[in-house]
Amino acid sequence: MNKKELSKEYSKMSNGEISEKKALKEIEIFLETLQQALATDKQVKFLGRGVFEVLERKSRTIANPATREPMTIYPKKTVKFRVSKNLLK
Repeated sequence: MNKKELSKEYSKMSNGEISEKKALKEIEIFLETLQQALATDKQVKFLGRGVFEVLERKSRTIANPATREPMTIYPKKTVKFRVSKNLLK
């Protein structure tokens, strides 16, 4: 599901009180806020829903599949979402 489909669903769930355009704007604001919170706190918790957290991947050496030359993949940060156990039930 992309942002446009999500905004359509959000608008539909609000029984037409929120237009798709306004829903898209609210989703964009939420994503920007989430990005800023992850940059400063490294973790955002939604009780009963899950946790967004920043993970730091270590550097590693792999073999290039075409030439079999060793290559280094540099460390990077990724965002992981862990679903709450309550939501899975």
